[in-house]
Amino acid sequence: MKLNTRKLMIQYCILQGSYWASFCVIYAFATVFLLSRGFESSMIGVIIAAGNILGVVLQPMVASIADRSEKISLHKLTAMLSIIMILLLVLLYFVPNGLLAVAVLFLLTDTFLQVIQPLINSVSVYYVNQGVSVDFGSARGIGSLSYAAASYILGIVVEKFGTRSILMAGILVAMVLLVTVLSMPVLSSSAASRLGEKEPEQNDAGLLVFAGRYKNFMLTLAGITLLFTFHNMNNAYLIKVIENVGGTSADMGRMLSIAAITELPVMFLFSRISKHFKSSTLLMVSSAFFAIRAAGFMLAGNVMTMYLAAMLQIGSFALYIPSSVYYVNETMLDQDKFKGQAVMTATNTLGGVFGSLFGGFLIDNAGVGAMNTVCFAMAAAGAVLVFLFAGRHE
Repeated sequence: MKLNTRKLMIQYCILQGSYWASFCVIYAFATVFLLSRGFESSMIGVIIAAGNILGVVLQPMVASIADRSEKISLHKLTAMLSIIMILLLVLLYFVPNGLLAVAVLFLLTDTFLQVIQPLINSVSVYYVNQGVSVDFGSARGIGSLSYAAASYILGIVVEKFGTRSILMAGILVAMVLLVTVLSMPVLSSSAASRLGEKEPEQNDAGLLVFAGRYKNFMLTLAGITLLFTFHNMNNAYLIKVIENVGGTSADMGRMLSIAAITELPVMFLFSRISKHFKSSTLLMVSSAFFAIRAAGFMLAGNVMTMYLAAMLQIGSFALYIPSSVYYVNETMLDQDKFKGQAVMTATNTLGGVFGSLFGGFLIDNAGVGAMNTVCFAMAAAGAVLVFLFAGRHE
């Protein structure tokens, strides 16, 4: 099959853009939506955490299907999960305001949102490992731009039209994701040819075998879990953090937009940056920026200083996302690459579990200030672990 690589790159940019717009709508505005349906902060934390726990469990399992199955391609699997997510959002739109029904449907929507993420990243690995040029950094930059646009627009729309507009936006962007992934070419139906020849004795490795094979990688993930506990705690309860310094949901949308826009230079230039620095080094730099950003939120006293702290996204999340994908691809054996992406994403999601649970508990029992202090402590500890283990070879 002769590929139009320019068209393929545009398709992958749209795929990343639609996914991260979906992530913004469903995850970043989760607290805004659930508060409007009568949930308390601690209840919201449990719902988001439960969805993330299911995501952590399912991500490696689904990735193993993508690694091994000859009948279900990576593209088809992503499309199937997208359809399920769309159906859940439609049900959530029409369901009455009963707490149990809303909680279950939102929990499942969050779960499938998390499960899709490593598959979206693996699409680039799928093509690159077959010699097709796909610039992950630029595509992920489009994802950040889409996240920024969705944040800004939705913040204004929610103030004018209410929280049901969150669900409509989620349905629309998820449909774009579905159509895009179905339009992308599948180069081979053989799992083996997708990733090259696999060593038979190392096929089908379970998670325990995987962890034993990549010990320093797993210790690095422990640090990343702490970093993402801070990151997700801050994002999940951002409306509370903003209100604590006198802001509104519109200010939250602006802040999310600022953070996402600052990601763009790093995302678009990452392919050049990666030629000069090891992915492990970039992970270390990223972890330091996470800790500095956590300190910024802890010390912020008004909306303007919150905006300034959000700009530190340029060296934290912005650098982490592409460097983590490169790090996995450079660290893993061929037969473990999809699973490696899933485990890395599952680590981020696990941070969401801890962040959602602890954040709601801390806000309800000790206040926003206490939550920000705990966030800084975890980010600092996570940075130390990444510095200690990311650069070590197995």
